[in-house]
Amino acid sequence: MAAQTISLRPADRAGRVTGSHIIARRALAAAGAFALVALGWGVFVLVQGGSWWGPLHAFLAGTVLLAISGASQMFTITWAAAPASPAWLAQLQLGLVVAGVIAVLIGVPAGIDLLSWMGAIAVIAGLALLSLTIILAVRRSLLRRFDLSARFYLAAFAAGGIGVLLGAVIASGSVNEASTTIRLVHYHLNLIGLVGFTIIGTLPTFLPTVAHHPAVSGREAVVAWWLCLLAGTLFITGLGLPSVVVGLGSIIAGSAGAVVLAGIVWRLWRRGRSKTAFLQITAGVLWLIVWALVDGIGLIMGREPIHFSTSTSAAVVAGVGQVLLGSVAYLVPVLLGPPLTERLSLFSRLAVIPLAAANLGGIAILAGLPVLATVAVSLWLADFAWRLFRQPALGAR
Repeated sequence: MAAQTISLRPADRAGRVTGSHIIARRALAAAGAFALVALGWGVFVLVQGGSWWGPLHAFLAGTVLLAISGASQMFTITWAAAPASPAWLAQLQLGLVVAGVIAVLIGVPAGIDLLSWMGAIAVIAGLALLSLTIILAVRRSLLRRFDLSARFYLAAFAAGGIGVLLGAVIASGSVNEASTTIRLVHYHLNLIGLVGFTIIGTLPTFLPTVAHHPAVSGREAVVAWWLCLLAGTLFITGLGLPSVVVGLGSIIAGSAGAVVLAGIVWRLWRRGRSKTAFLQITAGVLWLIVWALVDGIGLIMGREPIHFSTSTSAAVVAGVGQVLLGSVAYLVPVLLGPPLTERLSLFSRLAVIPLAAANLGGIAILAGLPVLATVAVSLWLADFAWRLFRQPALGAR
């Protein structure tokens, strides 16, 4: 019966792909705007001093969340052979997240609690609508091969929703005595839950794709799913239990990422080692895995939770940043259209430059060398911008 609701005629397939690309392009454009805000804010903090809360949240809540919004819908629609989300629903979801993040970025530094709460509620509503689009797509899909990844997405969006809510509670200043515990759970649910679970769920299909290879065995992904489910549960119980349970969840989530990444790289290293996207995504995930394991071990051993530690900052820049830009290096040529080979080739030339710059930036942050970190990250971003704006004209042959 389900197969009768979706036609496989070429025109229908083209409409599905076109619709998913429109959703992804709009979300990535908005993500790029927040990336510029994060970059400018970061330069200001570097020069004038102040809190890194703004740049990190502009990047994570703005850039990364919007990129997740667009990519998750595109991947689900494409790989599950499902119809594109209704235009109004996709636009509403995008608008809620954009408006919500702007409100939070203004409300929290200005101490306007009402604006902060309104922004948080808008972001949570955007995550709820994003979950709805994934559920609708899977229910109307012709292929079941993406169902497991969709489960990862739904778990990630649920973790993100709770994490955003806890962030609003912290910003309100109404829980001073428990703020350390709530903050610990907040950033684990957002960084590992929302971002990490999304990455782990996408790796089995997307990483082989950037290596120009079909999806590999999903056995590791099944193991990782149950590990992530357990990790998310432990993060939430950390609200009422000692921080050691959050540390255990971090180790379990890091292990889930390691299981999936190892299985893919073991099979596809020879095919992917010359591809910038493959190398940067792999390196970024390695940063996140190591951060999760070290963070978890530290919490279990009794280390006091440190908000915005240098290791977390390095994981955000070299970990999340490499996964994001590595993914965009593949997605931009696909979204722009032909000549696809030339576009992909431009992003894969001299892969050592972005790879070395990104990882040197992360190492410099860990070593407490802000000038070197700034130079390395600036070189990395300049290289990416050069490749982006050197893309051939649409339809060139």
